[in-house]
Amino acid sequence: MCGIIAIAGKETGKTHGHIASIMTRALSSRGPDDTGTFSFPNCVLGHTRLSIIDLGGGHQPMKDPQTGNAIVFNGEIFNYRELKEELERKGHRFHSSSDTEVILKAYAEFGESCVDRLDGQFAFALWNEKSDSLFLARDRFGEKPLYYASIEDMLIVASEIKAIQASGLVEMSLDMTSLDNYLSLLFIPPWRSAYKSIKPLPPAHRARWKDGKLEIERYWKLKRQPLSVTESEAVEITRHLLSESVKSRLVADVEVGTFLSGGIDSSIITCLSQKAISRTNKRIKAFSAKFDGFIDETVQAKETAAVCGTDHHIRNVEADMLGAFDETIRYFDEPLADSSCIPVHLISQFAREDVKVALSGDGGDELFYGYGHYRFPWNLPRSQKIFQSLFSNPFAYYKNYIQYFKPHEREKLWKDPSFMERDPIDAHIDFSEAKTPLEKINLVDMYMILPGDMLAKVDRASMMNSLEIRSPFLNHKLAEFAYNLPASYKTNRHRGKLILEKAFSDILPLGLFARKKQGFNAPVREWLKRAEWKKRVYEAVSDDSPLAELLDVSYAKTFVDRFYGGEEGVHQKIWIFLVLSAWLKRLSLKK
Repeated sequence: MCGIIAIAGKETGKTHGHIASIMTRALSSRGPDDTGTFSFPNCVLGHTRLSIIDLGGGHQPMKDPQTGNAIVFNGEIFNYRELKEELERKGHRFHSSSDTEVILKAYAEFGESCVDRLDGQFAFALWNEKSDSLFLARDRFGEKPLYYASIEDMLIVASEIKAIQASGLVEMSLDMTSLDNYLSLLFIPPWRSAYKSIKPLPPAHRARWKDGKLEIERYWKLKRQPLSVTESEAVEITRHLLSESVKSRLVADVEVGTFLSGGIDSSIITCLSQKAISRTNKRIKAFSAKFDGFIDETVQAKETAAVCGTDHHIRNVEADMLGAFDETIRYFDEPLADSSCIPVHLISQFAREDVKVALSGDGGDELFYGYGHYRFPWNLPRSQKIFQSLFSNPFAYYKNYIQYFKPHEREKLWKDPSFMERDPIDAHIDFSEAKTPLEKINLVDMYMILPGDMLAKVDRASMMNSLEIRSPFLNHKLAEFAYNLPASYKTNRHRGKLILEKAFSDILPLGLFARKKQGFNAPVREWLKRAEWKKRVYEAVSDDSPLAELLDVSYAKTFVDRFYGGEEGVHQKIWIFLVLSAWLKRLSLKK
């Protein structure tokens, strides 16, 4: 995995080379193996590399000697070998075995539609020398980040906000609507950033910058295309698509491992990975971690590892959790109050001792209705059912459910609530392809929560440890197929992932699918009760806290007092305060 930067504008190649080097160094943890910059008259590109494929020949920025175009690329293209063969048949000559060069040649052959042919996790910036334009693209699900800032007739692009900040060219004023979204959702949605002047290129979008103007368009979305398949046929197709996705994501010139939590998704990925390499007489390295005070799934993980035959690595992590919290705050460019950031950081640190790449089970819950909210139509409280029969449906309940601080609470929290966005969802997501409440819920998961929370967390927590994570469930053909399956193939009133059970129960431990979903969240309720954490919490809502500049901390303190008074269900709100306060404090220390 890598870090990329680009600065495009009149004579930037002559005047901004030193700034490009500074920006590139800010991304060093994303690519500790190699670094480089390359300048054109009106563009400069920069790159830091974590070598995974073509270890000796994949140096970037990479220039195409035939077209003069150049690229910086972060990610992996999993079908690059097939694309390379197709392009060779069309007369293209290659000088390396890297997937980076395949993108360059695909752009030369297909233009901007080249992204439609890519199966991968990617973000790249490609300079077209002839047209004097910069082409940007990001993968369909948002596995790899890409941010940009427009300053007059100049465009600044980077994998992470910290690199844009390091340029010294951009005013870093906070976007208060984004912070309001954070209070509501515990993360900033993938169409916003914490700063007014910086924006993310959204997942499944491409962009073209030319003559000081940036044009952005969506190139992919989930579409309703009803399937005529029996359930048994759907089971076989699911098994085939996911198995092939795992095989493609095992391709690397370095050793690849897996994360194994003991849950359904990581168990499937681990067992399919072991099956894929079984002919080599090798065993996949599967990594599990037991954290002091956490729900311990290592017993289930051991059982899965034994059934699959993996080389199982378990570590009892006795880390300073408050110190680990501070480490994630220092690295993350935006507030993200998903408590599993800490365990993902620590298990990535553990796995990086042995491998550079690990496969994860991210995406399985979204594709196959694993989350409990997909059972809302059956399990809403009686009073809520009465309400929905009059005014709403399970989707309205879901939108309220995922907001931690409700609008009336945020209105009282903010000193100036004028920038509030009462509904952070409807104005930003296209529901035209959703015909049922469950499909609407699924699109929010796929288009907002997956990229804004889950994948952002995985990317940052792994990249701070120079580890690449690949998610086989996030294959666009598998996602398109899963989206169009009847809901009854995926969930009933009791549990989800029904089709995964039928497809993979024969290679997994007995009873795995009947286990209650636990997740990988940290035990924040217990942590917050410890003396050192409690001290931090009260500091966060004190009158001299950074929060006091933005929030009514006396009202915020009422939530804290309710938590320490024994009220249930308040701890996540306290965690949101704690993360935001620590992040704002980090910003003030940088000034």
